[in-house]
Amino acid sequence: MDTTVSEVLRFVEENGVKFVRLVFCDIFGAQKNIAIMPSQLRRAFGQGVSFDASAVRGFLDVTESDLFLVPDPGTLSVLPWRPAQGRVVRFFCGIRYPDGRPFEGDGRG
Repeated sequence: MDTTVSEVLRFVEENGVKFVRLVFCDIFGAQKNIAIMPSQLRRAFGQGVSFDASAVRGFLDVTESDLFLVPDPGTLSVLPWRPAQGRVVRFFCGIRYPDGRPFEGDGRG
């Protein structure tokens, strides 16, 4: 799917999205996610959303614990078990180091 960031931002605004789930898998294949507000989505596409990778089993040690989730706009999906008002959407994310390099433990890479 070739969805652009501007299309995603417009969809989120027009459809009353209340929460955005940024999804990734740990190195064991277990799905993890971080929730952000729709107002943070533009920044997430541009800069990523930081998280403490030392809290994810198997990722990094405490000295290199900052990683960033960068959502893939083509993976937008509305979670169907949520109400029409206050919708929740999900994006699968790439995982990057603070300098922009891809993280070796990212299963999508």
